[in-house]
Amino acid sequence: MGRQKSKSCAYRVGLVDDYRKKPKDELVEEVVDKVIEIDKLKKKLRRYENPHTPPSKDERKSRTNFVSKTGLAVGKKTGYKGATRKRKEPTNFINCFDDVCSQCDKHNKPTKVKSKIYEEIPDPQPVKIVKAEWGIYDCKCGHHWESKPCEVPDEGMFGKNMLSQITLLRFDDRLPLRKTIAALERQYQTTLTPKAVYDVTKRVADKATPQYELIKRKIRRATSLNIDETKIKIQGKTHWLWIFLSRKNVFFVIHKKRNRTVLDEILGYNYRGIIICDGLSAYEEYTKYLQRCWAHILRETRELAKKYDDAKPMHKWMADLFIVVKSVSVKDTPVKRKKIHNKCMREMKWLIEKFSSYNHLTKVITTIKNGLNFWFTRILHPQIEPTNNDGERSLREIVVMKKIIGTLRNQNGADVMAKIMTLISTWRLNGQSPFYSLRAII
Repeated sequence: MGRQKSKSCAYRVGLVDDYRKKPKDELVEEVVDKVIEIDKLKKKLRRYENPHTPPSKDERKSRTNFVSKTGLAVGKKTGYKGATRKRKEPTNFINCFDDVCSQCDKHNKPTKVKSKIYEEIPDPQPVKIVKAEWGIYDCKCGHHWESKPCEVPDEGMFGKNMLSQITLLRFDDRLPLRKTIAALERQYQTTLTPKAVYDVTKRVADKATPQYELIKRKIRRATSLNIDETKIKIQGKTHWLWIFLSRKNVFFVIHKKRNRTVLDEILGYNYRGIIICDGLSAYEEYTKYLQRCWAHILRETRELAKKYDDAKPMHKWMADLFIVVKSVSVKDTPVKRKKIHNKCMREMKWLIEKFSSYNHLTKVITTIKNGLNFWFTRILHPQIEPTNNDGERSLREIVVMKKIIGTLRNQNGADVMAKIMTLISTWRLNGQSPFYSLRAII
């Protein structure tokens, strides 16, 4: 250790001597460069100090060193049996027997037989070029009909399977246009243009419009909704991607506005369900039946507690209230739930009063105060969730796609995305196959 320390000291001394030999102007330039570099690093760090930053972007911690709140290390637990794929019965057989000795040309029987069962996919197959013929009939009784097969598309030169695959590659697999084209060429040996891919998705979206409108009507009748919104670019201009999530339906819409107008258009003027949301003022303007998201406020108080000691009891108090909110169930009587609600309201008012005098906590206290009537809605209605995590998770798929495509070219493309993602997300929520469900409506 002493030897290492002496080497380190010698290195520092040598470093100082080197700097002393340099001209003053050169040293000033180096200092300026270092300051600029430090400033850039500080800006990067601010991303992780923002209380509104979602957990996925929070401080990057090594999974090997991570310990959960319960004190248990992450990873496979002791006694976990795991899950393996079920062995399937073979459908194809390969016999590889070579009875002739390569040295003496004598025939031999195998002394032992080895076997292996594995899964394999077919080689890339070229598209099928199908010609369909059907009859048109005019009966003497006046009846007129066609015997057109149901698998024949109504328009265009692509069959239903191809329409479905192109659409799913684009929106379910989130592939950019060039990647979609490359995947089709690799798998089916067919070449498409970007315009052809867009035309296909536009045609599918048009076919999906009745289903899209049906889901919107179901959303309007839902007893509770998770609603969230995020920015999205159309021709470089900021628009808003909205999600409306019920237990069985997901509805997306891309709108130029982020206010009550969108809620009026989608939900109508008489929606009486409970909305789980963040602190956007448009929700409170629209309805009084709200549950504010606890995940947002707890994230904010937690970040403040890391910076200020006097914020720690505030965060602890909020965390304890959240435990109470989560613990209430439908089994509790309305009278009991009302008592718990009133007690939580008193404690929240006390918390606001206690910490209002701290200047560095003014912002978070104002947020808590503004949402005072909406933090404990779940206590009275325990069938809803106290956070908007479900809405944010459902929004994540399309957010990832947004990052890939960068900007949408026009409103038509935005409508195509909203319609198709609405149907795909709803089908997945209900355990349905997007491919076969999509094929059925084309």
